[in-house]
Amino acid sequence: MDIESRMDLIKSEPLEEVITEPELRSLLETKSRPRHYIGLEISGMPHIGHILVAGKKINDLNKAGVETQVLLADWHTVANNKLGGDWERILKAATFYKELFNTVCPNTKVVLGSDLYKNNDDYWKLVVQIARRTTIARATRTLVIQGRSEKDTLHVSQYLYPMMQAADIHALDVDIPHAGMDQRRIHVLAKEVFDDLKLRRIVPIHHHLIPSLVEPPKVSDDALKEEVVAAMKMSKSKAGSAIPILADEAEVNAIMKTAWCPEGVVEENPVLQLCRYIIFPTTSELNVERPAKFGGDVTYSAYGELESDFKNRKLHPMDLKNAVSRSISSLTAPIVKKFSNQKAQLKELFKQ
Repeated sequence: MDIESRMDLIKSEPLEEVITEPELRSLLETKSRPRHYIGLEISGMPHIGHILVAGKKINDLNKAGVETQVLLADWHTVANNKLGGDWERILKAATFYKELFNTVCPNTKVVLGSDLYKNNDDYWKLVVQIARRTTIARATRTLVIQGRSEKDTLHVSQYLYPMMQAADIHALDVDIPHAGMDQRRIHVLAKEVFDDLKLRRIVPIHHHLIPSLVEPPKVSDDALKEEVVAAMKMSKSKAGSAIPILADEAEVNAIMKTAWCPEGVVEENPVLQLCRYIIFPTTSELNVERPAKFGGDVTYSAYGELESDFKNRKLHPMDLKNAVSRSISSLTAPIVKKFSNQKAQLKELFKQ
């Protein structure tokens, strides 16, 4: 595959940003197999925004000749007080996450954070070096990656989180750190600190985050982009906000029926975004079934056609939601089937 084809594949949706494209091109020209990673906090039952969006981009990178890795950030989970900070519970959850990514991204290495840090003095030395170069104010601004804000009551452990995330990049010999758009601040911090410490140059990439399926909250006009994204994204902790990766067809239907999808509204419409960033990049089409009196069945082979019809009210929200529900259920069916015998135990494990 030539450089242009590799660039196009890496930049294809659901990717939203590369910091920067010239640096990515240079990396591909000078290194035959660059190293990637994405880190995941083990904070609850994964939803389709985690697995189908991130998984699609991981597989794109793999096809483009990039060595891909998933870091299961167990120590970060403790630092952010998720899953009650219960180590045994976190490790059980990590086992599920690993099996899940082995299923969705079979050519990707999965690493446990506690294994990476074990007897690794250099890692903790780097955490301190990064902390020495980071002000409290800047560290606080990065906390959006943890689902926190400056208004929250924060613990000292949570300030360690961004320092550890930056150190992860170096410890894993990463060229291409990867995350959702809400985590770009920590990658910018890492890029600057690595330059100061004369460590490797990194090329961060960020995929689009699917917004919550409930009506979007009001966000102040002066909010930064990452804060807006974080406030609106799918959330495991909000009922009806996300579709859990193990939701069966009936559960997906129930969630989609209540999804926010005003007739003719395109801006921030989560149902349309499921089409744009999950369904079309994966299946290249959406089949809508409806009675002849409402226009009959139609197959959309390009997202632009779908959006245009919806905007012009040629496609009713309920017909769209039914079609999206069927498509999502079809995409997740192999995963749901694989973990069907564990579903009850996993739901209990991730119970808030």
